[in-house]
Amino acid sequence: MILVGPKDEFVEELKNRLNIELIEIEKKVFPDRELRPRILDIDKIKYQEVLFVNRPDRPLDMNKYLMESILAIKILKSAGAKKINFICPYLPYARQDKIFRPGEPLSAKWVVDMIKDAGAEKIITVSCHFHPEEGVVDNYGIDMYNVSGFKAISAYLRNMNLENPAIIGPDEKAGTWAKEIADIVGAEYDSLKKERNRDTGEIKTIDKLNIETSGRDVVIIDDMAAGGGTLVNALDILGQKPKRKIAIVVHPLLLGNCLKKVREKSDLFLSTDTIPSEISKISVVGEIARIISCNI
Repeated sequence: MILVGPKDEFVEELKNRLNIELIEIEKKVFPDRELRPRILDIDKIKYQEVLFVNRPDRPLDMNKYLMESILAIKILKSAGAKKINFICPYLPYARQDKIFRPGEPLSAKWVVDMIKDAGAEKIITVSCHFHPEEGVVDNYGIDMYNVSGFKAISAYLRNMNLENPAIIGPDEKAGTWAKEIADIVGAEYDSLKKERNRDTGEIKTIDKLNIETSGRDVVIIDDMAAGGGTLVNALDILGQKPKRKIAIVVHPLLLGNCLKKVREKSDLFLSTDTIPSEISKISVVGEIARIISCNI
């Protein structure tokens, strides 16, 4: 088995944990924004089972990331790879997993179809938006394994010496992840309710919690931070009662002034390293390596 990916800290750590050879991918963008990924030492790929890992770069451009990944998978396939497993820490377009209004695309499925058609036989992703629990996702025609990013977050929280922690999901869906973390760290949990206007994107959070947050370290947990509105609404509802307000997400999209907005409302804002950012302090590499060792 061979690992293929950019030579960065994330990939180096994965290489060391799996104790396998790394073949580097070189990324080039032409002035007209066309992409030309190049896999070095391509002659070593033939007949090999390949783990191809790629993360989005900053500045964030998910279309670039997706096209770059598909071209790289096609290169591996054409070079005679025996099997290609795509380690995709953040799966783009996963939020559009349903046709919410007539005339919209079923983006999540169609993007997975493109990855499969390029030559990947397995996708390993982290905290996929349309699959809340860790395990095999079997509804898109390809072997997909969803790794929980919340396990890595839980391990991090256990080393933070939190004072009487409470884990809060900013909406009902995130309540599932709040419970997952609370069960591991030994804490209470609860969730708020959220309503989103499909036309304007405006978010309204309903002010109601069933647990006391005064004088406690309160952790707001979610799968991603894009514009930051969901996190900010939840932090506003908490007010000044908690001892500390900590916001943690798996995927730091951090669009616009998201980082500034959430930092102004919280005492600490952190994420995992599925996407590089200045708050990506929690590594999911160990969890990915564990799943690969057990399932591939």
